Amino acid sequence: MHLPLPLHLAIHFLLAIMSGYLAGKHFKNLKLGILVGFCGGFLIDLDHVLEYFLVFGPHFNLLYFSQGRQFLASDQLHLWFHAWEYIPVLVIIGLLFKKKTTIKAIFITLAFAASIHLVTDMIVNQCSFEFYTLTYRAEHNFSAKELMSPENYQENQELKLKLGM
Repeated sequence: MHLPLPLHLAIHFLLAIMSGYLAGKHFKNLKLGILVGFCGGFLIDLDHVLEYFLVFGPHFNLLYFSQGRQFLASDQLHLWFHAWEYIPVLVIIGLLFKKKTTIKAIFITLAFAASIHLVTDMIVNQCSFEFYTLTYRAEHNFSAKELMSPENYQENQELKLKLGM
């Protein structure tokens, strides 16, 4: 299912706020829940920005970014923050702070919101669970050709040609 970027981002934004709201209700701190839900469920996508700067340096071009040129130019998919490995770590850290409910709420909410984000990405991008693990991507040297379906990779190659890359 291919969604336009604004719709994809809107879905992540709304689900991040909703997951933060639910966690905030659970931990009896709505403001904290919504703020942390936004961070864990929406700002997780900042790894796309990080990847852009790692590929192109400090010169930011919004059009290039919105076209995903960082992935096309590098032919790699790092997605440093999109990783299931972080979820149990965040939950364990949260559970270690049994009596410090604010810290516990932060880590559990981050894990919850990030999980919602990853599940949504799995559905929208039609990717497997393992794709959203750093270990799997590292095993494939973060290579787009190895990680993407042949059809999607071919589409990317055609887009590169169309964009003159």
